[in-house]
Amino acid sequence: MSIGCGGTSLFGPGSQYIKVNSGDFIAVNGSNTAEKLILSDLRMPFKQILKGRVMLKAGQANYLLNHLGLGDNATFLCIKAKYDAKSVIEADNYVQWCYYDALTSLNSFAQMMVLTGNSTNRVKQLYLTNPSTKYPVYLDVMVGVIDDTYSFFNDSINQTATTFTDLEYTDIHSHVVGESIVINDKSTPVRPLIYMMIFNINSIERDGKILTIDDSALNTVLLSFKTESDAVQAQSLLNYVIENPDIDIDNMSPVIDSEDPVITFYPYVNNSSSNGYIMLNGATGSTGFNTTQGFTFSADISFSTFATHSGVITKQSLIDILISEIEDNRDGVMSILPANIVLISGSSSLVQTNIASTGTYSMSFEYSDIALNYLDKVVLNLNIV
Repeated sequence: MSIGCGGTSLFGPGSQYIKVNSGDFIAVNGSNTAEKLILSDLRMPFKQILKGRVMLKAGQANYLLNHLGLGDNATFLCIKAKYDAKSVIEADNYVQWCYYDALTSLNSFAQMMVLTGNSTNRVKQLYLTNPSTKYPVYLDVMVGVIDDTYSFFNDSINQTATTFTDLEYTDIHSHVVGESIVINDKSTPVRPLIYMMIFNINSIERDGKILTIDDSALNTVLLSFKTESDAVQAQSLLNYVIENPDIDIDNMSPVIDSEDPVITFYPYVNNSSSNGYIMLNGATGSTGFNTTQGFTFSADISFSTFATHSGVITKQSLIDILISEIEDNRDGVMSILPANIVLISGSSSLVQTNIASTGTYSMSFEYSDIALNYLDKVVLNLNIV
């Protein structure tokens, strides 16, 4: 029977923990055993066994474990983590990992991790990352193989492309302005990792922290960044340079893109003075207001004039009759889709797919530039008469 008060041990919070004892997991609560998970009856056969220690340096990303050299064959993997004594914040002590064929699907463990398989479902290769930028983490690793199978691991998924890891958006620089860029490493002195001709870049796609670049000369280039924010800024920067090749990245100030796109509204609904004004905080003007001037706009719209044959005012109709232009400091003139518009009925507070009757509505925007600067503060209040 455990001793506790409100779920907390009388011996203090440090007396509640899970440990391994005689081959079992024991949940300790003060001087008592709260729960036990029996593991001593498990048997995981092996013909090959290897134990070793791996140090992940501070900030080290995408370290290929390679099962300590046993290749692509492990059926047992146990990793125990030991953190630096100076790393005293509990929330900072963890290791990220992913399977080699799912680089963007990150998992994590703190003290230990065990993975097991069999002869037909073996433990896939792992990439390990130490998210701490201050302290290393030491991993004690044991790998077992159920049989005498041995083969060299070839990462055919990720090595079909040129891959660079642990990047920041500030690693991207102009090489020859108007012609090429260079991505540098963080050594002293700085060394180039790769040169890319601007006009050879066909497309850039982002999946989490990874940019995939289709290059006519280099084929596929994978850039894996430290954070998703770095990847977002890198994508924005590279797209900007592609559209404006004469830009010198090293003379840009700032390099980071933190500016929202700008919506410019027509001065009148449907850009015609025969209709009502599009107002900013109740003020009218002969030229269209934009979102650098404020966030709260309003307009009176005639339902009979702008309803379609289906008897509704669609989101596309609202885009057409209200918005003159959307332009971004990096991405240039941008388009907007009905899916980026959120309509809420003032009477019911329910989200609407279109406007089917007179009344009051609010129109907001789920919309951003490549750097994920959102227009989430902008509201256009509509009085449908």
